[in-house]
Amino acid sequence: MNDNNIDCSQLNALIKEYGGVDSYTTEQAATIFGLLCKMVSELGYNPDIRSEFFEGVCSIFNLEITNRDKYLSGKYILVPNHVSEFDGMLFGTILSNMMVVAKTDWVTNPHLNSFVEKYFSVVGVVRKESSSGITVLKNCVRHLEGLQDGAVTIFVQQTIADIDNTTPEDVASGACFIAKRTGAQIIPVYAEQISTEYPTRIVFGEPISCGDKKEFGGEWLKRELELRDSISNPEARPPKLCEKHRKPISQRGF
Repeated sequence: MNDNNIDCSQLNALIKEYGGVDSYTTEQAATIFGLLCKMVSELGYNPDIRSEFFEGVCSIFNLEITNRDKYLSGKYILVPNHVSEFDGMLFGTILSNMMVVAKTDWVTNPHLNSFVEKYFSVVGVVRKESSSGITVLKNCVRHLEGLQDGAVTIFVQQTIADIDNTTPEDVASGACFIAKRTGAQIIPVYAEQISTEYPTRIVFGEPISCGDKKEFGGEWLKRELELRDSISNPEARPPKLCEKHRKPISQRGF
């Protein structure tokens, strides 16, 4: 139960109707985000202002964030785990001047864009298409080059998945390309699956050295497991995933 006795019954009903926090479509996302804006407004925050929208979301989902204050200024590449369709919205608003790398549906849906464009930039990638990936990475570089303080979020698993069901080979290394060209630091972040019933813990880690791109996946997984293990009282909740997202990433057709 959230600390502010917020009525989340309508939100929870929508999530259940749509199949869970890892299952809804972009059209359904637009409906959910519209409801979130209404809830944030009812809490006394202005949902048109990124920082106030995020504060409202913190209240609704009982977000407990560790070490974020280290990264409020400067240039960073956040590489969180990915366990929910809410993750784009969450990491898009967690820091200012954010660009989120997302599946193309997030870019081509005008209803969703009317929400997203108020808070952060988004660039769409066609997964498993190398030319699309290169274009996206160049867009991320341009975004960071024009800022004194700002960030990019890349879901390096490339899809929703439990880190226990992720291999180093599943992890994209594009963050290294961006880091080498901009000087931005790569920051691992572990996030529990978002919930209105339990605290949702998010832990920012220490920077990852770019190093060899071939070694990045293994290092990222190691850091994510360490961040998850740092969550206690109680220990981190395992994500509840639909059948598709429980499959090994290499066996999915995207």
